[in-house]
Amino acid sequence: MYTNAPDPLAVLQVATDYNISEEQAATAIEWAARTTVHAWHGYADTCGLAQDDGDAMEAWFRSLGPAAPQAVLDDAVIAVVGADNILAEIYRKQAGRTRVMRTNRPRLRIH
Repeated sequence: MYTNAPDPLAVLQVATDYNISEEQAATAIEWAARTTVHAWHGYADTCGLAQDDGDAMEAWFRSLGPAAPQAVLDDAVIAVVGADNILAEIYRKQAGRTRVMRTNRPRLRIH
């Protein structure tokens, strides 16, 4: 599935507002958009509306109030930063281990 990249100015604004990297900001914007669409699909199914009706989706999202877009973005930023922190911890733990190189070659014993 092809998705458009977030608006670069929006990415910079989110990165600045939340003090996160541009990559994290772009991911959070995408996450927030997908979360909104997922919530819309659930609402549309419940109310018998067409999921692909963009005008109805916009009206629904506006009806949630002015704080809804910010709340969705806040949640997305928290999730993205949390995921990055978990990955960093996993990488730190793995970096301390020694790794054994394994191959599919048969072992040769020289006597």
